Amino acid sequence: MLSSQTAPGQTLEHRLGYYYVQDAASILPVSLFSESSTPRLVLDMAASPGGKTTQLVDHNLDRDFVIANDSSASRLSALRTVLQVWGSANHTISNFAGERLGDWFPQTFDRILLDAPCSMESLRVSSSHPPRPITADERSRLASRQLALLTSAAKALKPGGELVYSTCTLAPEEDEAVVNALLNLASNAFQINKIPLGISKSSGLKSFEDQTFHPTLENSWRVWPHTFETNGFFAVLLTKMADFSSVASQPPARPFSATGFVPVPASQLAVFDAQIKDLYGLSLIPHFTQSGLMLHQRGNNLHLIPKSYLEHFPSLPYHSLGMPFGKIYHGELALSVELINRFGNLFNANIWTIPADKVAQWLSGQDLRNLNFQGLRMGSVVIIRDELGRNLGAGKLSANRLRNLLPNRNLLG
Repeated sequence: MLSSQTAPGQTLEHRLGYYYVQDAASILPVSLFSESSTPRLVLDMAASPGGKTTQLVDHNLDRDFVIANDSSASRLSALRTVLQVWGSANHTISNFAGERLGDWFPQTFDRILLDAPCSMESLRVSSSHPPRPITADERSRLASRQLALLTSAAKALKPGGELVYSTCTLAPEEDEAVVNALLNLASNAFQINKIPLGISKSSGLKSFEDQTFHPTLENSWRVWPHTFETNGFFAVLLTKMADFSSVASQPPARPFSATGFVPVPASQLAVFDAQIKDLYGLSLIPHFTQSGLMLHQRGNNLHLIPKSYLEHFPSLPYHSLGMPFGKIYHGELALSVELINRFGNLFNANIWTIPADKVAQWLSGQDLRNLNFQGLRMGSVVIIRDELGRNLGAGKLSANRLRNLLPNRNLLG
């Protein structure tokens, strides 16, 4: 048994996006997707609060383009914060009813995760999810919505693509019964892949009450709390074997040109890269180009835009897109704190090691004054590291003052 005075979700490393805390069972769904080094189009259909989205980002080291969608506008802020802290650039956040996406984007995505809204009957009580009675009518309404979302996901998936359906309930009406209904709608269009973990106690149900399920549903996963000592969970991996018809319709549209962003020309990219190399000792622009990101400019603001968005979804309205790259002040480039929080560990120069007794002050959001800032470029954005080499974000250096640029989401206490 491990214990600590500081909860894992309150540590410095968690606030800076070094890791994300999830129950072990919640890690299962994304883990079911096969490995691939080729950039993919990925849809997280019900993404908030974003834990599984961080896994999707990491699955191919932020080279896949991930659409993190959630139908609830009130949940987008939390989703955006999680992805900002995590440091993802190759994604967009959208706010649409998942039931519409299959007809808007038929046979488009290589991978789709549907972690569906459910009754949350995980059979394990916690302070955040106390037990409550679930009526048959509520479960029936949930199952109807789950099937509509799953059918939409099935339409949006490319032939040969992978679809993971998961819930944090163990109610068969919301699990095997929903997947079975899809298989009845799309005969021979999907294959349920066996999960090669060899744990017999985790198999999906073959039947429930008076309903017999498709025999391959035995290949789905039931995470029983008494067996795995986690929350209860259900997950199944489906591969699309043939076309599944959709009624194509036009999605909402806003021309990307309406955002005001324009591509930065190659000649200017070279100027920016030379400035970064001169100040920080590394060539950064080629790294983003290789990762499928394109630098765009709007006024004095620079932004990394995923190339896959521009190629496949150039008119899709979004809540947020890509990552801020920096701003131009008097012809000089100042990198964004988001960029430095994510990539600051790669930099080789203009780095300041903060004294151990000043770390708490820095992480509370305070500026630092009258310290030894020798060797740093005056007026520049400085990379901050502690004595353990951890990246603590960025500060703006002026005479005898290091202005704290950490956003509130990264502060402790």
